[in-house]
Amino acid sequence: MINIVIFCVIVILYFGFEQHRDRQAYMAILLYGVYILIYEFVPPFPSVTSSHIGKLYGLVPMLSVGAILFPHFNTKSPEVVTRSIGWLGLLSVFVILAMFKILIW
Repeated sequence: MINIVIFCVIVILYFGFEQHRDRQAYMAILLYGVYILIYEFVPPFPSVTSSHIGKLYGLVPMLSVGAILFPHFNTKSPEVVTRSIGWLGLLSVFVILAMFKILIW
């Protein structure tokens, strides 16, 4: 459930401080929202938990959405590179979650 709170905080920060609205940002927010709904509410759920599962399914998508919404915080790379890495992380974890929900759990 902490993912839902973090999602709300990220969305509020984006709409509160960003002047430039981008279609990529809306798509990332929508995809992350769908991801959280699937992860939290769609069965089956893992029978065993570990900190690695929490990091993969909680931390990676959160950081990826942060990279998509706020690419200017990474001053060492161009914004295009930061957003591309964010999309790669978000889509990869989404596909991994879907495969686990369908095939393994």
